[in-house]
Amino acid sequence: MARQMNIQCPNCRNPITAVVESVIDATSDPQAKARFLSGRVNNVTCPNCGTPVSIATPVLYHDGTKELLLVYVPMETPLPKQQQEKVIGELMKELTSKLPKEAMKGYLFNPKQALTLQGMLDTILQADGVTPEMMNEQRDRVRLIETFMSTPEDILQSVVEQNDTKVDAQFLQTMSLMAQRMMQENRADLAQQVLAVQERVAAYSSFGQELVERNREQEETVREVAAELQALGNDATRADFIELALRYGADANRLQALVGLARPAFDYQFFTEFTTRIGGAPADQRDALESVREQLVQLTQMVDQQQQMVVQEAAQLLQSMVNSPDIDAAVDENMPYLDDTFMAVLSANIQEAQRAGNIQLSARLKLVYDRVVAALRDNMQPELRFINDLLSLPEEQARTALAEQVADFGPPLIEMMDAVQEILSSRGEGELLEKLATLREDAVQALQ
Repeated sequence: MARQMNIQCPNCRNPITAVVESVIDATSDPQAKARFLSGRVNNVTCPNCGTPVSIATPVLYHDGTKELLLVYVPMETPLPKQQQEKVIGELMKELTSKLPKEAMKGYLFNPKQALTLQGMLDTILQADGVTPEMMNEQRDRVRLIETFMSTPEDILQSVVEQNDTKVDAQFLQTMSLMAQRMMQENRADLAQQVLAVQERVAAYSSFGQELVERNREQEETVREVAAELQALGNDATRADFIELALRYGADANRLQALVGLARPAFDYQFFTEFTTRIGGAPADQRDALESVREQLVQLTQMVDQQQQMVVQEAAQLLQSMVNSPDIDAAVDENMPYLDDTFMAVLSANIQEAQRAGNIQLSARLKLVYDRVVAALRDNMQPELRFINDLLSLPEEQARTALAEQVADFGPPLIEMMDAVQEILSSRGEGELLEKLATLREDAVQALQ
């Protein structure tokens, strides 16, 4: 429910092509709700001068799950009451034409009018259980972030320490979301500034220091568990995984890392063999064994639920991109979410559309695929792009290409190879790991 509009930048007067959304249906497009709440709807950045431009246009918001229907007509575009009613009626017609008959309920005939855009946003958040107190707390966080951003470097530590109790997980998350939004608005310079200040705030605050240490410990645990899994080799049996789980039995973090790294190993047959093992154990050992089994059951359920949610979110995102009138813009604004899961869902949908003989949908999905792949490649660091190219080549060709170009990248290539090695190790990509290890040795020798 979007259209393109040509507007003029108020600063440099250059023309801008903007995507305008007048009907936000959170029921059919949850991503539209996320865009709306984050301020990414009807807001563009001038590609010429970088000026943010807000488009004053009437907006109708609908959430069928909460029977919520709101309308906002900007005061910047004053309309006579009769004309306002006509505009609202047109928006209602656009919404209801897309709804199934069973969704037509009484609330749809009486939209609540918001006096301000912020008032509309507050009403939506309140319907989600966000209280006015929580909103005020969030505004306080934003104001404090702005204070940190404007504080000179030489006194930033002192200012952070004065506000130490206010720097918590939600505060740092707010900074991350701000940076993410700026990236989506093509304001990468500001996003980098926010992330740079966030790093220093974390370093200066008690919570940030604790978080860094906790993350370091978790990463070390994952690396150690990954190394032990790799040592088991490709011929590992369920009995090997049972022994490993029992060894980790008293360490919840290691058990969690084990299940996260090797979820497929913990199947029905695994738990059958584990139960048999418990039945054959001495009576005084069974409670401890059953405790480990119960932890594994809970962890596998948690991983499965999380994965299901991730897949559902990827499917919803894909649906919104397929329906978008501007696929390139949709890809750009959702770059942080275009991960392996999204690509797997996209590939599965392409295969299903082909199997069903839906030529139109298949072509649309392939277009999304091509645009996503191109965008991901364009956004890669040059070193990462080069490593991916090397891993896609036969080994001898990869070694030749590396020898020819390694000097162009220098030591940063080695650092990126180390980062990729950690990722491949966590995924259990043994073959690619061996290939990358060989290439890394070649790179080190060439740069000496």
